[in-house]
Amino acid sequence: MSSVLDLARPELRRIAPYVPGDYAADTLRLNANESPWRAPGDETDRGLNRYPPPRPTALTEQLGTYYGVPQSEILVTRGSSEAIDVLIRAFCAAGRDGIVICPPTFDMYRLYAEIQGARVMRVPLIRSDDLGRDFSLDVDGILACIDEGAKLVFICSPNNPTGNSVATADIERVCEAAAGRAVVVIDEAYREFSNQPSARPLQERFDHVVLLRTLSKFVSLAGVRCGAIIAAAPVIEFLGRVLPPYTFPTPSIELVSRALGEASLTISAERAEILRRERDRLSAALGALPDVEKIWPSDANFVFLKVRDCQRFLSRARDAGILVRVFANDSSLTDCVRISVGRPEDNDRLLAAVTT
Repeated sequence: MSSVLDLARPELRRIAPYVPGDYAADTLRLNANESPWRAPGDETDRGLNRYPPPRPTALTEQLGTYYGVPQSEILVTRGSSEAIDVLIRAFCAAGRDGIVICPPTFDMYRLYAEIQGARVMRVPLIRSDDLGRDFSLDVDGILACIDEGAKLVFICSPNNPTGNSVATADIERVCEAAAGRAVVVIDEAYREFSNQPSARPLQERFDHVVLLRTLSKFVSLAGVRCGAIIAAAPVIEFLGRVLPPYTFPTPSIELVSRALGEASLTISAERAEILRRERDRLSAALGALPDVEKIWPSDANFVFLKVRDCQRFLSRARDAGILVRVFANDSSLTDCVRISVGRPEDNDRLLAAVTT
């Protein structure tokens, strides 16, 4: 019976993992060549003079509880970006293997593939005059790329920058067809802002399906850079060989641990609900402006719109000290703008700026 690891780079499967020195709390550590003194101003619990654990196992356990998955199926990474990087390095050999992306989408998939020397196979999202069906997945196009030997398929849902969730039936069809042939990576960075179901049931069914999650958005820790790969235990064990030890810093471990406490998660959930309401209010207000040509439904913490004069819209925002995202290098997104949903007063300030 074939394994998803048969798709991994064979030379990496043969590599012996790095074996760190013994690491145990409440011991006198004279085995790691660390300084015995704390740095001035160090207020961390563990001490910055000590290396962090090779893997943040206590944090992994907390994340497992939060995401509802076994600890053996989680690998903590420095943001989703590092997760994307380690997956591409683990499964794609330079000059030989390729990935599938579905533009317009998160550009880091393309960037890390090109850094690795992997081929980037583009299957653009399907356009439609029906805004509710616009930017849908081209399943047949993806399957054709798998037939051509693509190793990884990246699906962002909700998608960045368009904000729409990908139809579960489309994702399921890709996962079924990719079995034994490609790894399907579903990036759920904006999952907490969507009412659509997670792809976790598909990841439980198929060992070649991988989920990406992040704490940058929902728990307000973008500056900490904490992401997670959720995958079958053998995949996590293999990726742990590719990802070096000691990569997740002590301050980040402690901050994330507090953010995953019950009281903090309650606050994060309340804030997410505020952002969902503000997203809908902002969408309605922007959609009523004569300068806005169309605005797409969003399942994320941002809105995505097309304006009649992008430069004028951008200038009005800048004059008010507000930055929004435009896509000058993507001809398919001419005059499109992505706006992060802020606090109510932030959104009022934006609306005042672009309606003058």
